[in-house]
Amino acid sequence: MTAPHAARSDLRALLEDFDRVLASEYDALRRRDTAALEDAVQTKQHLVAALGTLGGRSPLPPADADLSPEERAEWGQIRALLARCALANRTNGAAIDASRNFVTSLIDLMTGRRPGERVYDARGRLGDGERSRAWERV
Repeated sequence: MTAPHAARSDLRALLEDFDRVLASEYDALRRRDTAALEDAVQTKQHLVAALGTLGGRSPLPPADADLSPEERAEWGQIRALLARCALANRTNGAAIDASRNFVTSLIDLMTGRRPGERVYDARGRLGDGERSRAWERV
């Protein structure tokens, strides 16, 4: 196996692992399983470091590069994996944001805060979003 082919194989294997970890992270988020979520985050960090190291040695070629059909197919699989990982990562980020917003809303309800009290005003201070509108201060 040639060095470039080995690097592509390693990159594809790392991306497949990353895709699986993102799926397990989403499952942990869905189940609110903090132990599984912590494991997924640690594994993701290791994979990101490995991908960063490997990606520097084997960057994606431009789409119009002169490649053999086999190389073009391999890079196509790698690009598809990258796209799938990017989508899964955005999905997980949206799930985290939704969960955080839900918890913040519950805390606001339990502590008697009005919605918008956690909104920053034009001066960068937390304030009441309803009263911090510029047209109401005039």
